[in-house]
Amino acid sequence: MEDTELENEQLRLQKISEISDLLIAKLMQSALPQIYYPYMAGMILEEPPNNARDLLELIGEYVKNGNKVSITLVSELCEQVYKELLNKKLITIENKLSFVAEKLSAPVILNKVNLKGEGTGGSVDAFLGQEKFQFLDENKVTDMIKSKKREKEDKKQREAYEHHLIELDHIRKKLPPTVVQHNKELVKGGKDLLIDNLTLIVGGRNLLENTQFKLTWGRKYGLIGRNGIGKTSLLSALARGDFDKFTKGFQILLVEQEVDGEDKSALDTVLECDRRRAELLAEEKKLNLELTETAGMRLLEIYKELEEIDAYGAESRACTILNGLGFTNEMLALPTSLLSGGWRMRVAIARALFVQPEILLLDEPTNHLDLDAVMWLEDYLVNWKNIVVVVSHAREFLNVVCSDIVHFFNLKLVYYRGNYDSFEKTRKQDYIQQSKQLESQKMKVDHMQSFIDKFRYNAKRASLVQSRIKALQKMELVEEIIEDPSCIFIFPAPDKLRPPLLKVEDGLFGYSETKLLLKNLNFGIDMESRIAIVGANGVGKSTFLKLLMGELSLLEGSQFRHNRLRVSLFTQHHIEQLDLVLSPLEQIAHSYPGSSSESYRSHLGSFGVTGNMALRPMYLLSGGQKSRVAFALSVWKNPHILILDEPTNHLDIDAVNALIIALNNFTGGVLIVSHDQHMVASVCECIWYIRDQKLKKFNGDFEDYRRALATGKL
Repeated sequence: MEDTELENEQLRLQKISEISDLLIAKLMQSALPQIYYPYMAGMILEEPPNNARDLLELIGEYVKNGNKVSITLVSELCEQVYKELLNKKLITIENKLSFVAEKLSAPVILNKVNLKGEGTGGSVDAFLGQEKFQFLDENKVTDMIKSKKREKEDKKQREAYEHHLIELDHIRKKLPPTVVQHNKELVKGGKDLLIDNLTLIVGGRNLLENTQFKLTWGRKYGLIGRNGIGKTSLLSALARGDFDKFTKGFQILLVEQEVDGEDKSALDTVLECDRRRAELLAEEKKLNLELTETAGMRLLEIYKELEEIDAYGAESRACTILNGLGFTNEMLALPTSLLSGGWRMRVAIARALFVQPEILLLDEPTNHLDLDAVMWLEDYLVNWKNIVVVVSHAREFLNVVCSDIVHFFNLKLVYYRGNYDSFEKTRKQDYIQQSKQLESQKMKVDHMQSFIDKFRYNAKRASLVQSRIKALQKMELVEEIIEDPSCIFIFPAPDKLRPPLLKVEDGLFGYSETKLLLKNLNFGIDMESRIAIVGANGVGKSTFLKLLMGELSLLEGSQFRHNRLRVSLFTQHHIEQLDLVLSPLEQIAHSYPGSSSESYRSHLGSFGVTGNMALRPMYLLSGGQKSRVAFALSVWKNPHILILDEPTNHLDIDAVNALIIALNNFTGGVLIVSHDQHMVASVCECIWYIRDQKLKKFNGDFEDYRRALATGKL
């Protein structure tokens, strides 16, 4: 039995290989990655198409590859492929409906025949005198086949997603625990980390290839690069110590996800990182109940060790870190199970800062922090004595914290001294210089080649020709300039509405009269507005946005809303609601049915979701790529006003710049809740802040607001 199953599996794999080869030969115009052909071959083998139209339904979107191939040519290619599949007997067609002539058992008088719906209801064949088969309408049959196919594909996708989650969990379990290590030994060869010829492969895809990775003691590195390029994968691999030539002896901690919600308080969750302290305090408590000489001797040893590891100052240090990250004294005692994901993320950051590893890896640490906490973290990291590697989209944060920038690009890591602004300036100068060198060399090569071609067969000039040929061969060519692919956001242009569009007057808002959030609320927005809303976490910014959206109502006061007004709200909640098993194309078609595939693809393309990205399951996309999908979904209905709650979270710096350009070109109103100084300064014309249950307009720009916040002059 096992031999038969093995033979069947071998036969199946052989057919998939043959079908894949056929697809590669016939579908060259699609320029699909090689990995797609075996996948399509498996689909064809599992659900053999009955005709070329079925094959078009099955693989048509892949063949189009983001409109690289016209629908007319796609149809022709599918017809060619279908014929080849039949000719080479790579598929077999079963269960095809057919009519067979049968001999009548007796003569039939037509005017005495009961037609369907007359007496018999069509259950007995009037000609053959037997029960007849009820044929379904062709469209119904097609719909049933499509539905069954979709169910199978959906099951496959969800199984693949579950497998993906299991793999991620397995990888996370390999990360080192967040534990204080006392009496650390000095790393041999100094405290710098150097890995030569580093190659990083994830999921069969090369992310880095023969590049150098180096970290110098005491320096702070900003790791930058496009969304999905592999920055998080690199940090995770570093934390796990996956590299063969990895220098041992470093304690490396990666902060990438929130702590689990438990009954322990935020303070205890941080303190438990010092396991040795906890063990000694527990032993001390137990020995204090004994009145023996041996117990007394052991207590003296415990007190000495507690002193050496600064156990009595640990709680003060933990409180300082948590307070700096925004925790009030009341919140310190709250169980982490009662905290939101953003606050549990702060606990995770606090644990890592408390442990003080030799190398601290931070992946988008500012995403869940308000401006107060961001400024505190900036100061803390500037004074950090060990190595820091941070992935962040926040330009100002990188400018304040980083001493070096590492550019992750084209399978390499390129190092630049200085902060992000310095990197941009240096890279621009390098680009200009390299462009000049490339142009100069091209002119020189063209001139020499022209001489060679002209006098190649001239005996008198033979020596000169040979010398130029040798010179060309020895010439060290300037590298071709490779640019990052462009990242775009294009918001649809709404029709014009005359103001006022949305305003609140003399508003009183809260969940009840005893739990008020905002008093004396007076605020308005129209299509010319460019407004930033700022304030500490928990003061009611997100709740105020829900009020503007009409999801919540005022306790007192009035709210006006234009009867034709369309408002779009983008929050991280939109990203969390994405069905990660679906592709972006499937998600938008599911959310807003009724439009053509071309319309969906065009709209997604306006937010940089193009080509194969639109067809991949979203669990394989990076956080920034999922953000772009969420942006596309949130503005499908062409809003007059965009309300964006922390829109830069998860986007890379280039995507943030693209978003800024798109917002400045948008012809509707914009309201942003953000701590990103560069975003606010580049887009918003006025700042409103929430403090002491009031929404007030700030007289000044974001830099003035930041200064006022730091000096307590708000």
